Amino acid sequence: METAVPTIAPTVLDAAPDLSRVHFVGVGGTGMLPLARVLAEQGLAVSGSDICTSAALDELGRSGVTVNCGHQAGNVPQGATAVVFTHAVAAGNPEVQEARRRGIPLVHRSTALNAAMAGRTSVGVLGTHGKTSTAGMLAVVLARMGQDPSYVVGGELHGPASGGRNAAGRYFVAEVDESDRTHLNVAVDLAVVTDVDHDHPENYADLAAHIDAYESFALGMRSEGTLVVNADSPAAQELVRRLTGARGDLRLVTVGFRADAQWRVGQVRTMGTRSTARLTGPRGAAYELALVVPGTHQLANAACAVAMADALGLDAAAFVAELGCFDGVQRRMTPAGSVGAVRVYDSYAHHPTEIRADLAAAQSPAGVGKVVVVFQPAGAARHHAFGDGFAEALAGADVLVLTGTGRGADEQLPEELVTHAAVVETDRAQAVLSALAITEPGDVVVLMGTGDLADHGQGVVTGESVAAA
Repeated sequence: METAVPTIAPTVLDAAPDLSRVHFVGVGGTGMLPLARVLAEQGLAVSGSDICTSAALDELGRSGVTVNCGHQAGNVPQGATAVVFTHAVAAGNPEVQEARRRGIPLVHRSTALNAAMAGRTSVGVLGTHGKTSTAGMLAVVLARMGQDPSYVVGGELHGPASGGRNAAGRYFVAEVDESDRTHLNVAVDLAVVTDVDHDHPENYADLAAHIDAYESFALGMRSEGTLVVNADSPAAQELVRRLTGARGDLRLVTVGFRADAQWRVGQVRTMGTRSTARLTGPRGAAYELALVVPGTHQLANAACAVAMADALGLDAAAFVAELGCFDGVQRRMTPAGSVGAVRVYDSYAHHPTEIRADLAAAQSPAGVGKVVVVFQPAGAARHHAFGDGFAEALAGADVLVLTGTGRGADEQLPEELVTHAAVVETDRAQAVLSALAITEPGDVVVLMGTGDLADHGQGVVTGESVAAA
């Protein structure tokens, strides 16, 4: 999801945006692509552009979206009613400039998402960690239960471009991005907050600012709403305290490992790549969670999803049973293949808390040897804010291989990570090869980071080369 400092001012509108002929700048983004697909499936004329093509963009084109490679003013179609952007787009982007020149409304993705959910029972999923997995669980399991939900999830559920779907059911599940505070443009009927932690330092000064932002979102929810909160963290507990009694029509539901949580997780066990736990509900009913995705953090995500299903009036036991078939969102500690007897996993972790959780998941199966992490840094601002935290979290790996972002051969990798790395190799494919060279049967390699490392790693595993960025 986007993490850039806001640089583009949206057009001030008196009503919901007209999306009948909408153009997306950066349509291949994790939040943009699924939304573009949903709008196309709603019967709207959708176009978009991005800097390069991909399997997901090819699939998006087959769904009826006109996709342009590269950014230029001529990509904005005649008769366009809105140009959608995120703050990852530069203010000087030629398509943004063309929209201003022609008087076409500039609409932030969050506003377009809010409009796309109109007429449905909307379920928003927010949180510093876990929102993509939790939203994916809700989308997949509601579909398996015959609810035919629409959804926008910032990750691939089945294959390329599979994070977005428009359907006939009453529910619309949406991952809502709080990274730049534009979640305040989205008003939902029900919501899940999976976690409250300090992140996105370019937009939030400290943890208190995050709590303020989540509180503002909750107070802006639709009337008679329900908010499910994983209240294990002190910041989430503070959020619950603030909201208790703040709105008489807002129902609060707490989830977590805490003894006082309304939905309590306990008796956690890990067996290979599977995780199990007992989930006890507020009316005393107990459910056996059995997931095929590893990690105690995924059990917490699953508990939030069950609590939300219950809030929707669905059969919690049936939801739990179908959760056992959820095999994860791509890039969330998902298998990326094997080289001999060495298993390779793909991790999107880009925050110290997420790194610790995924390393714990990698180390949990019995018989695992060394855990070798190939880590791709996200950027200078993030590492300036969390530098020590990254080094401490990555120290949980047996071996650290540090690689580059692909932004230039002369890039300076974070010194605190260079010091701890066994291997430093700016070329991503070579870094994966170096990691595999120091493994033995039974070891695990984790490709970790938000950039293109996973693509290069997959190329190494399959023997298919990936063009250098």
